[in-house]
Amino acid sequence: MKEIPPIPESISHKELKTLFSEARKEFNESTDHNIPFLEEEERLGKLLLTWATTSKQLIKFLREESSSLSNLKGPNSLLALGAMEAHINMALQALKASEKDDPPLSKG
Repeated sequence: MKEIPPIPESISHKELKTLFSEARKEFNESTDHNIPFLEEEERLGKLLLTWATTSKQLIKFLREESSSLSNLKGPNSLLALGAMEAHINMALQALKASEKDDPPLSKG
């Protein structure tokens, strides 16, 4: 049987972070209680994936059709579309940043 190493008197933040990231996750509640949460999390993941895909398609369309849009839309409409594109880009960046600390959601 493998002997358990003694508890060190001190540990660096880097070592602690490594140990923490390698530690097995524990669930205090039974899995029956987690089912609604997991279903909700999966639903959110699917909605966010759909939103991100649609947003990227819209941005691509606006960039590709910018010359023809200027013939169809007035100056104020073009400014509004540009502002919308900027906000969608910021929202996509925020979504990407929010996913860094979270485990990946199912994409199926």
